[in-house]
Amino acid sequence: MVASPPLHRSWYRMLVSGRLAARGIPLMSLLPIDGAETRTVAPPIAATPRAYVLVMLTLVYIMNMIDRKIVTILQEPIKHEFGLMDWQLGLMSGFAFATLYAVAGFPIARYADRPTSNRVNIISGALVAWSAATALGGIAQNYIQLLLARFAVGIGEAGSGPPSHSIIADLFRLSERGRAMGLFALASPIGIAAGLSIGGYVADHFSWRVALLLVGLPGLLLALVFRATVIEPRRSQAVGQARPADRPGFLETLRTIGRKRTFQLLVTGGCLAAFTNLGIQYWYPTFFMRSFGLTLGEVGLAWGVASGTAGVVGTFGGGWLADKFGKNNPRAILLVPACGMVLALPFHIAAVTAAEWHVALALLLVPTTLTTLWVAPNMTLNQGLAPLAMRATIVALSTFLVNLVGLGLGPMGLGYLSDVFTSSYGSTEAGLRIALIAISPVYLLSGLCFFAGSFFIPRDLEDTAVAVKPAS
Repeated sequence: MVASPPLHRSWYRMLVSGRLAARGIPLMSLLPIDGAETRTVAPPIAATPRAYVLVMLTLVYIMNMIDRKIVTILQEPIKHEFGLMDWQLGLMSGFAFATLYAVAGFPIARYADRPTSNRVNIISGALVAWSAATALGGIAQNYIQLLLARFAVGIGEAGSGPPSHSIIADLFRLSERGRAMGLFALASPIGIAAGLSIGGYVADHFSWRVALLLVGLPGLLLALVFRATVIEPRRSQAVGQARPADRPGFLETLRTIGRKRTFQLLVTGGCLAAFTNLGIQYWYPTFFMRSFGLTLGEVGLAWGVASGTAGVVGTFGGGWLADKFGKNNPRAILLVPACGMVLALPFHIAAVTAAEWHVALALLLVPTTLTTLWVAPNMTLNQGLAPLAMRATIVALSTFLVNLVGLGLGPMGLGYLSDVFTSSYGSTEAGLRIALIAISPVYLLSGLCFFAGSFFIPRDLEDTAVAVKPAS
């Protein structure tokens, strides 16, 4: 039995630590610090240095986000060329991608969880698929063809996330995983910034079609490099030794994770958070163009750099804060994003009602930073709430729900509200601005879900540790 660590002075810490120690499980083993996994299960030896693998996975994720988010800066020229309504833009940029992305994630994740599957092959093949589909969108002759191309991008990108998370979890101890996941998650704001900046500049000087072709083709080269230089790492012992008959079925995985209140509230809060930083923020570039008359290039550069910087700070900061405060109180893993979501609300409202674009841009830095604090804690908890053999499937389930609500319904729902208010006020500028205000209570609801979920973290992590603790 591993000796229990010194107890924190608070009665809450003493109570939880005592209950766990009585069952042979130190509380610190459940947190992203030096715990049981760190002491008893060394990370498997990888044929490729793990730092290089993490860098390559991050580069793949950057391409993922560039190809996913570039359409947000291209919405206005696409709208005018095809004569579209705002809800159709939301369908193209959000729902068309998110539906296939979420649905395809399940079978891919189940395949990635198989001990004999090669996750490197899955990721490289997925990168080829979505890069080609992005480029094909640049030659679409009508809205339906462009919509189908975005469907294909969603299917391709579904093969990247779950296997990547699974590889990172195999290469990094629990004490290192929060920071590793945080570094990996930095690809999201970096990719968004690159997609907006490149897309805006190219569309301004050439066309939106050239922009899609330009960002789609480099992914094919990256796929070749990734496949040639990264070797599939050996899986963690609990996964690698599992026989096919012992692998949990999909329904068993759902029952296991569905019983955990932390996961229920984490996913609910994550869906609402994604509604803000995937749904609402999809419309910020269009908001700047309609409200302040900025060009594609100006918006792409200004908002791309601003949102990318804010996203980097928020994503990495969320992982760092959760690791730091989670050492003494596991509830902090969700209290950090809970505070972020609540504090983001007034800044969002102030920004969309500002009279000057530079004031709006400065104000939007705050909610854009705060609404990404949940990303790294979400990744860490998804890996810690279930046994190893369920990791990729749990990531796929969380991804399915978060993307279906946040990315699927967010842009389209806000686009629909914009159309409704536009018909009432006779202006696309006023319609979008009022829609952005009307949807803002989602920030508060997300924060409340994270706050409620924090109460169940110690118990749910304890249950997971008991379930996987080997008999002595």
